Amino acid sequence: MFGKVTALVMVLTVMFGVGAAFAIVVDGVNDFAPGDLVDADGGDTEYAPIDLLDVYITYDQNGIYIGYGHDQDGWGGVQIGIAFATGTLAGGGTFDPWGHQIGFQGLCLPDFIAYMNLDSEWNEWCVWNGADWDRTAGIINWVVNTPFDEIEVTYDMLGVDCAEFSQVFIELWVTQDGATKGPLDLSYNDPLQLSTPDGTTWDTDTPVLISCYHCVELYGPSATNATTWSGIKRLYR
Repeated sequence: MFGKVTALVMVLTVMFGVGAAFAIVVDGVNDFAPGDLVDADGGDTEYAPIDLLDVYITYDQNGIYIGYGHDQDGWGGVQIGIAFATGTLAGGGTFDPWGHQIGFQGLCLPDFIAYMNLDSEWNEWCVWNGADWDRTAGIINWVVNTPFDEIEVTYDMLGVDCAEFSQVFIELWVTQDGATKGPLDLSYNDPLQLSTPDGTTWDTDTPVLISCYHCVELYGPSATNATTWSGIKRLYR
């Protein structure tokens, strides 16, 4: 479904290997493999508490795992958003479910967004219903406020069947609470983020529009004619 989108996001294709990934325990300890690093993002904002550091993505038979470095360092109102585009729902959303100045455009729109408020550790799983976001609180396996934050998103949550070929497009951002807040840091879309080492735009009246993503490609037994789930992963960066 997203074949044309890869032209937007694929600068280089890297094959990280065949077979199940390292076992990931969502506990705040980095047990990702070195090859799971998709973005060494640290140091590209004006302030460390709004800076994403190294970002890792991997998978197993149950779902997709994302790990990233981040230290709120006492700042209030800091929030993390992660968009997932799968093509499994009606069109995908174009606006932010928590009302930030963050939007989405192009051929690849998010079907799901995970949000975390770091002050309270309140999280919501937001599902596009064709017109708006349905929001469910507290169902995500997501550990934050640790030296290394981690989230697990199951294939059931994403509506994909890992036995078949599936693409999942992913983007992460740091923002703050408030209707005038945009993406202060982004993982893939660095040119769009509102904080750089040279300065920060704290408030904006115009949504920052995201159109490019990391991509995970999953090949299961039905796609590979294998007897067991194999999982060939490619990440487009």
